[in-house]
Amino acid sequence: MEDSAWLNKMKKKVEEEMARKEAEVISYWKGEIEKVLAKKHEGLGALQLEMQQFLQRMQNRIKVLRQSLGG
Repeated sequence: MEDSAWLNKMKKKVEEEMARKEAEVISYWKGEIEKVLAKKHEGLGALQLEMQQFLQRMQNRIKVLRQSLGG
């Protein structure tokens, strides 16, 4: 197989895998947001607190991933 053809094949394979992983991540966080929205909050303050906790979880996950990547 020619080098450029192999390179294009690998590039396409990587792009497909990245798209698949992105869809998985977005689906996960969409489900988490749906859980927050489904809850019966006592008021706006309770919803805000829940959203702050949600954001903290996301920030913690980003921090762990960056550390595991060495960045």
